[in-house]
Amino acid sequence: MNLNGLKPGGLITFTSDFGTADGYVGAVKGCILSIAPQVRLVDISHEISPQNVVQGAWCLKRAAPRFPAGTIHLAVVDPDVGSARTGIVMETERFLLVGPDNGLLFLAAREAGIRRVIAIDEAHGAWRKSETFDALHLFAPVAAHLATGMGLGDVGPDISDWVELERMEPRMTPNMIEGRILFFDRFGNGITNIARGLCRGDPALAEYGTRGRAAIHTHYAAIGHDPGCAGASSVGAIWNSDGLLELAAYGGSARERAGLEEGTRVRVYFEPQST
Repeated sequence: MNLNGLKPGGLITFTSDFGTADGYVGAVKGCILSIAPQVRLVDISHEISPQNVVQGAWCLKRAAPRFPAGTIHLAVVDPDVGSARTGIVMETERFLLVGPDNGLLFLAAREAGIRRVIAIDEAHGAWRKSETFDALHLFAPVAAHLATGMGLGDVGPDISDWVELERMEPRMTPNMIEGRILFFDRFGNGITNIARGLCRGDPALAEYGTRGRAAIHTHYAAIGHDPGCAGASSVGAIWNSDGLLELAAYGGSARERAGLEEGTRVRVYFEPQST
């Protein structure tokens, strides 16, 4: 079975928390190319914070839709490797995702439209579970064989239940949205779950933690020219390219300057629009 024109020797992306210092990424790529030597391999990121499934899921959600239809997205951020957790393949309207069933693949799959989910079965092919390195022994072979034209039914059985990330929806009132910081990017910017499209007005200020306040700017440089962001503990805010509110510090790390943490509460206030 080919998905939306997926051809043998097609495109596989790779996302992980492995870093690039220890040879893990190279081993996985070598496995894939040994099975599917004509495949094109593209790295999305290997700098996901160790074991941070939520950050990995948002990274994949951001990047996966930008790739051509038929791409296979291999993603491994897997704190429970070696446990009874299942490996899965998620088929969407545009691409396939291969990885652990821990929510990592869910955000990208949901946005693209989930068509089918397969549990990877060791009895179905030349792959096996590992106590420490499923990326190499389980997920990479599956992705490679799919790239050579293997059908989804040859990977394992269909399933109707899989792990979904907490929806992480903010709390809303007529003139306020309260969310939280989901994760930090490598610049120390705090990405929240407050979407611009949820606002019923045009907020100018965000509050964070117990006493922090951040003016909302149009771009990063504007934060640097705001006298209110000159203090060592001050940050500003912008709407990022995903339409999410982001706490940022120009020329530095908002996480360090303001002592922010994952889960820090963030609120925006606005005037309700008249009806």
